[in-house]
Amino acid sequence: MNFRSLFFVVLTVCLAGVVYADAPEKTAKRKENPDVARLAKEGHWLEKGWAEHSKLLGQPAPALEMAEWINGEVKPEATKGKIVVVDFWATWCGPCKAAIPHNNEIAKKYADQGVLVIGACGGGKEDAMGDVAKTNKIEYPTARTTPATSKAWKVQWWPTYVVIDRDNNIRALGIKPDYVDKVVDALLQEQPAEKAK
Repeated sequence: MNFRSLFFVVLTVCLAGVVYADAPEKTAKRKENPDVARLAKEGHWLEKGWAEHSKLLGQPAPALEMAEWINGEVKPEATKGKIVVVDFWATWCGPCKAAIPHNNEIAKKYADQGVLVIGACGGGKEDAMGDVAKTNKIEYPTARTTPATSKAWKVQWWPTYVVIDRDNNIRALGIKPDYVDKVVDALLQEQPAEKAK
């Protein structure tokens, strides 16, 4: 082996060592708070939907295809590093409309901690979204979603709440409205606001 060949072998080994040494830092996963998983299961709305919903837990959130925003458009880059609560709601759904004041409270309560609430209107009769939002005083951003988005998120009933962590992974799906705060609080213990990007 000549000097030039030896030099490239040594250089390659050194560079591989640098890449390997950096890898754990870049791929390090946050330590998960076990309460989040417990609350996601405990607060799940219907037992029959758990099998499908649990498959998405810990997975990256699918794209949210949204249009006709009310209360300001939320672009994907605005969700980076935030805990996001998505409320899949329908204009004809009584429990959805009854949950709006609580959603408003959540949006205000956690805003300074890097938590964002988004309404995703679907399930039919979306033409009434503007009127329903106004009548029921929705204060957080909401928009129409597509049937393909509802399917990708495995929406089986309305409302369907989803809580996404700061790393864009789904941590709770299909939980009851009164569990949203509990899941968010547990996530904030795991991923405090100062760690928001």
